[in-house]
Amino acid sequence: MGRSADYTIQGFLYQFNLTLSELLKASDDSVITIEGIVEDIEVASFAGTKAIQCKYHETQDNYTPSIIYDPLLQMMKHFKSNPGAKIKYHLFAHFPNSPSVVVSDVEIKAALITKNKDLKKLAAEAAGVDIDGFLKVFTFSIKPKYDTLMEENTKELEAAGFNKEEVETLFYPNAIQIIADLSIKHDANLRKISKKDFLEELRRIRSTAVSQWTLALKTRKKILETRHKQLKASLGVNARLRHLIIFPKFLKDFDNQIVLFIKSFIDKYHFKVAHIQTPLFALDVPQDFFDQIAERLIGKDVIPNHGRLVRTFTEAHFFREPLVQKDKKEFVLRLIRWDDYKNLQTKVKADDVFVIGDGDITNLDVKDVNLEILATENFDEIKYMIGISNVY
Repeated sequence: MGRSADYTIQGFLYQFNLTLSELLKASDDSVITIEGIVEDIEVASFAGTKAIQCKYHETQDNYTPSIIYDPLLQMMKHFKSNPGAKIKYHLFAHFPNSPSVVVSDVEIKAALITKNKDLKKLAAEAAGVDIDGFLKVFTFSIKPKYDTLMEENTKELEAAGFNKEEVETLFYPNAIQIIADLSIKHDANLRKISKKDFLEELRRIRSTAVSQWTLALKTRKKILETRHKQLKASLGVNARLRHLIIFPKFLKDFDNQIVLFIKSFIDKYHFKVAHIQTPLFALDVPQDFFDQIAERLIGKDVIPNHGRLVRTFTEAHFFREPLVQKDKKEFVLRLIRWDDYKNLQTKVKADDVFVIGDGDITNLDVKDVNLEILATENFDEIKYMIGISNVY
């Protein structure tokens, strides 16, 4: 797993990989619901509904039935509440030292009388379930470890017609990202996708997703290198209007790095006379912190236009062109708070919008804009991807 993946992320990535496996093995008309209300994955087809849960325990030395009581009870409760429904329940799990596990009425009855206080309510709701009937529609499978599952999915993507040379750094990470994006939608209907639509969406994508999920994959280094190459062409163009939206929440050492980062960007991409488009930086920070950053930039001789003559922001002042005396510009960047930026009614859209860090841009108008999302937590990786430095 990637260096930033903790056990929670590891479990989710295993689940996303199981979902990807189900998608790639499904028929084209099968509809998959990711992160179902009761089950982790639901696959609906004309034959009925397959309800799936998965539990990944790579660090669990030995299997004990109590580990699976929670998903068992959830499924039994659902089965009891939906009599007559054409639903088959599948529990997928991985335990490193347990190549095979049998779940019988013994384990079912033990789960129903569990002493675990966190499961008492769930056990009470599942009480009285038809155990024999449930077992007829329930199967339990031990799944391969994460690395093996990832390799299998890579081969399935190649078999589906994706370029072998690009699967590892483009299609596989983007497949995981599509599933991750769907998994967080609150409405279950918005978490549905067919294999056909999934593959079509995947084929349309030509840039590698950079997020906490894709950077937690074993291919982190290759993903960063690929993203660096993908961004190089557009960043090499002099006359492009670039907006950088920066969310500091998960960015490491933001206070110490932000001024250095902005200066490095200006030194790289806005120092020539031919650099006629003034870059804009939108920071998701409180006003007092924003003012401190502006003052620190001035202290580095990186003069920002923050749209205020004194205290009140004016859009006209913010979007005026800088005065140029010989080779010296009045200001070299526009600096604005994210809360103000998202309410701007700009006449000219950016050519490129870079979203750095993890933030909600759902309502941002990015039509006819080249949107680049770089959701890493490391400034060195950001500098590398956008060509400010050659190392990370």
